[in-house]
Amino acid sequence: MSKSHVHARSSAMEMSSRASIRARPSARAPTRARATEARVEQPSKYKLSGPKVRLPEIAERRAAVPYWNDEREKVVLVGDAAREAIARGDARDFIALPCVETSRALRELRQTVSEGWVAHEAAGKGHSSLWPEIFKSAEKLIREEFPSFGESCEILPGTAWLEDDTEAIDWVIRRPEKHIVASKIHFATRLHRDPDSWTNPATTQRPRDGWPELSMPNRERYCYRFINVWLATSALDPTGNAWQSPLVVMLPRDGGRREWMFDKRKLSMTREGAKDENVLSNAFNPLDPKTWVRSGNRLTRGAYSSKKSVEEAAAAAALENEVRGEDGLTDAERAFEFPEVKHQIEQQFVANGALLFDSFDCWHGAARWSEEKSFKKKLTDVDPKGREPFHQARCSIEMRFRVKIDMQNAQTNGMKWGPFTSAVRDGKFLSSPLRDSEAAYDLAAGHVVPERA
Repeated sequence: MSKSHVHARSSAMEMSSRASIRARPSARAPTRARATEARVEQPSKYKLSGPKVRLPEIAERRAAVPYWNDEREKVVLVGDAAREAIARGDARDFIALPCVETSRALRELRQTVSEGWVAHEAAGKGHSSLWPEIFKSAEKLIREEFPSFGESCEILPGTAWLEDDTEAIDWVIRRPEKHIVASKIHFATRLHRDPDSWTNPATTQRPRDGWPELSMPNRERYCYRFINVWLATSALDPTGNAWQSPLVVMLPRDGGRREWMFDKRKLSMTREGAKDENVLSNAFNPLDPKTWVRSGNRLTRGAYSSKKSVEEAAAAAALENEVRGEDGLTDAERAFEFPEVKHQIEQQFVANGALLFDSFDCWHGAARWSEEKSFKKKLTDVDPKGREPFHQARCSIEMRFRVKIDMQNAQTNGMKWGPFTSAVRDGKFLSSPLRDSEAAYDLAAGHVVPERA
């Protein structure tokens, strides 16, 4: 049917409806007025990013999870089923899934983000000092969701791993690539952990060597947790999740006492390797990192977002006397390794419209819902907003914190050390660059368990 026919039909129906209303007896008018008044909702003190969870009976979703070159369909737990799995997996110190119905701190944070959105959306990312209100609200949420950290713990904005901390990206707004609204940084489409990604020497956010001395001082007494506070700011579906590209977080293995299996991989500068790194373009110039990391590589995503930033990175390399060889890499880039987690059947994932998680210990990334069309229809029948592409596209904001926990304080008796702090206490990211696949940790003592000979 043509648009003109649809418009004509719609206009005729509207005129008929108006005539019918005028023809009704006046005695029925008060009833209609009362019904209209009953439908008017009073404005909430807190602006939420979507409807409340309307299908709480749904405990599991299915999603294609982005393992490196090995996308797998996995069960993703949601709602109370996800919270129960976190408790069973002894992961309450790693992941929290707050909901607006029960968390006052989450409602306040969403309100604070909403109030400052227009002023900060154009920047898209920045240091915590540029938007201190959201960090103050998010701190309350961290304390609410992780009471085991103790009232005396210090919750500090950012990672503090740059010498000039004002250059740090402490908060970031993410949208899909090629979204109608431009985004400074897109979401990561590969499973990763933050320090393994950002320590890539090709990124402008790379911390200096020995950065834990800046970020994690006095480690014999303090445990550090690097908590990301992540919120979907686009519409939520009736299960309380983003309609598309959900952030999924993998539960730590054995309550954090063991590493999942992973391979250590180096940057590839071959033409074939560049195609793997950049799934949206075959263009390749070994001297221009934009052509091989911009689209598909979550390791340096956003690091080269403009011509200016590329020039800045080149100038920084020149100052450090870093010379690119024929392969297009500097010595630091050539030596750099990063881990790619391997699929294991027992790995569990959770998702939610709001997530707090230890981004240094938990593998995470943007997945893709893979349910059949009948399931999506069930969701859109409950909330038709899910049929609209603009509302389907995920938009999110995340804030980075480090939590400093005094392990000698009486309040934290019984609190375990974190795996990342345990690894750093034994030299990882200091004398050696990465953690080890399937490494074991003594979280009571805060150390790596030595391998048996």
